[in-house]
Amino acid sequence: MKNWILLTVTHETDTFILPEGDTREYVIAPNTEIKKGDRVYLWWNPHNSFYGWGIVAETPKDLIEQEDDKLQKRKRRRQSVVVNRVKCFYPKITEQMMQGNRTLRSMIPTGFDDLYAIPLRPGQANYLNDFIREHNLEAPEGSTTVSVTVEEPQFLVKAVLSFGDSTNEGKLIEAVTIPWFDIIELLIKDPEAAFKISPRQWEEIIAGAYKQAGFDEVILTPRSGDYGRDVIAIKKGLGEVRVIDQVKAYKRDHLVTADDVRALVGVLHGDGASKGFLTTTSDFAPMLRFDPLITPFMPSRLQLINGHFLLKRLAELRRK
Repeated sequence: MKNWILLTVTHETDTFILPEGDTREYVIAPNTEIKKGDRVYLWWNPHNSFYGWGIVAETPKDLIEQEDDKLQKRKRRRQSVVVNRVKCFYPKITEQMMQGNRTLRSMIPTGFDDLYAIPLRPGQANYLNDFIREHNLEAPEGSTTVSVTVEEPQFLVKAVLSFGDSTNEGKLIEAVTIPWFDIIELLIKDPEAAFKISPRQWEEIIAGAYKQAGFDEVILTPRSGDYGRDVIAIKKGLGEVRVIDQVKAYKRDHLVTADDVRALVGVLHGDGASKGFLTTTSDFAPMLRFDPLITPFMPSRLQLINGHFLLKRLAELRRK
C-alpha cells in the first residue's frame, strides 16, 4: 500500500463536516502508480487544508475529458479515482497549522496547476499521522510514533490563563494573565492576527473574556469530550445564570453554517444552560438568521458573535 496526497475540489454542497463512509469520485491528472487499496489524504484546494483520509476503492480508470476554453474545444486524458472516505477531520489540518514545522511544511502541496495524486514516503505519512493525532483527530493505524513539535509565534506559546481546580466538566479559570492582554493588544493593532491563533488558544482567550467580564465561575472544557461546549460560564446572585460558548476559529472565508448553529441549539437543550453563544473569528452564512429552527431562540437564548463583534468586545474588556 502506498500513501498519497490527493488534490481535490469539494462539491458546493459540502460543509466543514464531510460525510464519513461514503465514496466519492475524484478526477485527476493520470497517474499509473496509484492503485486500489492505497491510502489518500484529501487536500481541499480552495482552503489549503487536509479534510480527511480514505482508501482507493477501485482500480483507477482512464477518462477522456472535454475541455472548453472558449476559444476551442479539446480533449485531455484524465483519471477517475474512487475513494472510500474513511475519516473526516474537524477541525481541518490547515496549511497555517503545518507552517510551524519544517517536515510538515515540506508536505504542503504548492505550485500545482492541476489536480494530482502526490506520493508520500512512509516516514512522511507517519509524521503526518502523528500530527493529526496531536490535534485529537483519528489518523490511520500502523504508523510509527514520532515527536511532532509545532513552533508557534512566541506570544502564542505563553499561558494566557491561570487555572484552579478541575471539575467533572473541565478546568476552573482563576484569572487571566498578562499574555492575555498582550494578545488582545496585538489583535487591536492587527486584526489579521486572529487567523494565526490556534483553535485551542482561541478557546482560552474566550474563557478569559468571560472571567474578565466578571463571571463568578468559568470552566474551560477539555479538548475532546466537551459535548459541544468549549467554555462554561456561571454568574451567581439571587439565582444562577449558566451560559455555554462554542468557539469556531475559522479563516475569513469559512462561514459558520446553519447546521453548526442548529447543533448548538441541541447542545443548549441537553445542557439546560440559560443561554448559548456561538463565537467565530469569521462570520455566519447570510440566510442563517432567517432559519425557522434558529430564529425562535434569538437573542434571548442564543447569540451569534462574529469576528468583527468579537474583536470589538475583546478590546472593551481589555480596557475594563
